[in-house]
Amino acid sequence: MNRKWMAAMMLGVALLTGTPSASADSSVEPVGQSAFLYMNTNEVQLTEDVKAVNMKGGWIGLFDKDGNRKMAMRNIDAAEGGVGFYVRELRVPGEPKRFWEVFATVGAHDKNCGYWMISEENGKWRFELMVEQLIAVGYNAMEWHLLNSDIENGQYILKSTVEYMPEGAQYQYERKFLVDWQAEVVYSEKTRSFLMRQLPLG
Repeated sequence: MNRKWMAAMMLGVALLTGTPSASADSSVEPVGQSAFLYMNTNEVQLTEDVKAVNMKGGWIGLFDKDGNRKMAMRNIDAAEGGVGFYVRELRVPGEPKRFWEVFATVGAHDKNCGYWMISEENGKWRFELMVEQLIAVGYNAMEWHLLNSDIENGQYILKSTVEYMPEGAQYQYERKFLVDWQAEVVYSEKTRSFLMRQLPLG
């Protein structure tokens, strides 16, 4: 993780530990529903000129309209089978960059095993956020978690959930879920990068 973290920092991704400055930040908005690539769903056309391809072996790639691979990502658990990928487009109002968000999951209970936010502008592709940035603001990637994102009260929130069996429960359908980490993601107009801050629970 240390080498990956250093590589992520070299990308210039900003982390935020305090309160975002509302005047300098823009909201992040999802575009449509997530596409799910798993088993027989090998590729999905995300936009007119970008498609996501399940490259097998625990890898996913983003390809342009000419079939050129622009980005490739492998799940952080190094799982070679049983890995699914949720992909959707994001937008930041007024920002010409295009964005995509990718979650990797593995196993019957969808354990999170990867997260990436990717941008493209004028043919240049880059990682904006990866799971290492989430770890830096409190996410525990080493244990079983569900991870998802959504708009809540106008904020773009990443949320980690654990499942547990309440006292006296015997069957899986009785399991409960508990949010154990969440973070706000905003986009800095000044630095043209994403900022994150951990949010209190409850």
